[in-house]
Amino acid sequence: MKTALVTGAARGIGRAAADALASAGLRVLRLDLNGEVAYDLTDIAGIAALVERIGDIDVLVNNAGVQNAVSIDKYTDAQRERIIKVNLEAPVELIRVISKGMVKRRSGRIVNVASIAAYTPHTDLWYGVTKAGVVSFTRSFATYLGPHGIQVNAVAPGPIDTPLLDKAQPERVDELMKRVFTRRKGRPEEVAEAIRWLALDAPPIINGAVLDVTDGSFIR
Repeated sequence: MKTALVTGAARGIGRAAADALASAGLRVLRLDLNGEVAYDLTDIAGIAALVERIGDIDVLVNNAGVQNAVSIDKYTDAQRERIIKVNLEAPVELIRVISKGMVKRRSGRIVNVASIAAYTPHTDLWYGVTKAGVVSFTRSFATYLGPHGIQVNAVAPGPIDTPLLDKAQPERVDELMKRVFTRRKGRPEEVAEAIRWLALDAPPIINGAVLDVTDGSFIR
């Protein structure tokens, strides 16, 4: 049985992705502050030891993310440091460590959760910066790991009905919803299906890709 590790799995897209992978027959480890795998992803130095305890991972879903929803002039040093650690440094370190076993087995799939914030101006500047970073390291790791039989892809959701969107600045949400084709917020389960496909069924040629799940809120 294959094993998947999903970060930020206690709610929203992470929980839906964990459920989708479990329904597909995978053994799913749900990492969150209070999850079955309880861990604070700001502890970058401890990730290698965490992975050693967990064992081999066949599918990694880097979903955990934070958004402070404050303007750049209101950001505190602590907020900036935390968002960079959770949204950027932790997923990079998880991939770096977990992919070592994948390279040995010459198989593995990694799915990172980015955002349309990677491509558009954002009222939370550091959130946008970190999500642009997710797109960048997805493509970099696909380059590094692709020759070893590993697929690294990402999804970039638009407005999805999650606690993270509830925390976003209302003016940004309003602007996005004006462009959504169906005039509704997406559901976590819809993004989870895209993650499941990339994690299990996407052909090998799909590597280094970013799958937009936006319902028209962003078109590129």
